[in-house]
Amino acid sequence: VLAVVLGVMFVSGAFVLTDTIGRSFESLFTTAYSTVDVQVVTAPRPGQDSQDMVLADPVPASLVERIRAVPGVARATGTVLLDGARPLSPSTGKPLGNQFGTPAFGGNWAGEDSLVRLRAGRGPEAAGEVVINAGLAATGNLDVGDRLTVRIITSNVPCTIVGIMEYSGGRGSLAGETTVLFTTGQAQQLMLGRPDVFSEIDVTAAPGEPARVVRDRLRAALGADYQVKTGAELAKQQSNAIKDALRFVNYILLGFAGVAVFVGVFLILNTFSIIVAQRIRELALMRAIGASRNQVLLAVLTEAVVIGLLASTVGLAAGIGLGAGLAYLLGTALGGLAPVGLGVPVAAVVGSFGVGLLVTIVAALLPALRAARIPPIAALQEAAIPDRPLTPIALGGGAVTAA
Repeated sequence: VLAVVLGVMFVSGAFVLTDTIGRSFESLFTTAYSTVDVQVVTAPRPGQDSQDMVLADPVPASLVERIRAVPGVARATGTVLLDGARPLSPSTGKPLGNQFGTPAFGGNWAGEDSLVRLRAGRGPEAAGEVVINAGLAATGNLDVGDRLTVRIITSNVPCTIVGIMEYSGGRGSLAGETTVLFTTGQAQQLMLGRPDVFSEIDVTAAPGEPARVVRDRLRAALGADYQVKTGAELAKQQSNAIKDALRFVNYILLGFAGVAVFVGVFLILNTFSIIVAQRIRELALMRAIGASRNQVLLAVLTEAVVIGLLASTVGLAAGIGLGAGLAYLLGTALGGLAPVGLGVPVAAVVGSFGVGLLVTIVAALLPALRAARIPPIAALQEAAIPDRPLTPIALGGGAVTAA
């Protein structure tokens, strides 16, 4: 049972972990794009990754007025938001934030909305003034009025914190990122290298106008030079990218499962061989009172099925606990990624019972066939089957161990 539990635990744990984290990121990106009905960015150049917003050409500020003139558009806001503004600790000079590759965003302060609001202070009004997210403030022990140095590429930009912002629900960060927001003019110069450009333009549809309809109108008005997507499409795109990146965790845990299952096959085979050897007289007596070989075979395999079902159930429960624990640790490492509930996909249940039953039955098949071949006369013998010399087995096992 323990051998099967270990293998099944890693199988179910892998699926539970990736499903739980995937759902958490899906909720995260849905929240992040909740204020965006449609987003406009420059179309990627030939050979450029459509996901690479750092290298994408900026959008001219004049495009904002063109977008506002499209029917169904209630508001168009130019936004600067790029990874690459790493805040430095005032005391040590080292980068602030966790070291798990989470972004260090730099951008422009565009005011409060349903996603972002000020927890303290005000928005930046002059060059050198910044608003930071509450997660960064907590990590660096920073407050309104403190000085902060932000490293952008190779330049260190001195700033004064004039505001601390939070996300909806009182969250200090969405997934452990650090965010430093300048005035629009300074953000354009620092993050994009020139004035009067934005990294993207966020569009709010007029009341009653579906986002897809506004998206299609914008695509027709702007042409092929720009990429136009709804907020829902962007959230799904980012979520799928994260889920693809999480596959390596699946591979690692399934690798452990493979090793556990491989070892488990031999443990189960040996266990059933010992059990059959200990019950030779009992099985022979069953044959003597009329049990057929198939009935004996079925009896031993039924025991294997019962063990497989029991072990798979325990292994599934242990895997759910393993997946939940790893999801919590990973979420904590990413800066407190908010879980949206434990995910137990159908694949975890099917995989757990499939692996548990298959491994147990396959491993028990050879001992079961041996049990079926026990003759009825063995019930009358003290030792039904003489011991075989272990020399060939020992030599073979030794060779495998040495290899």
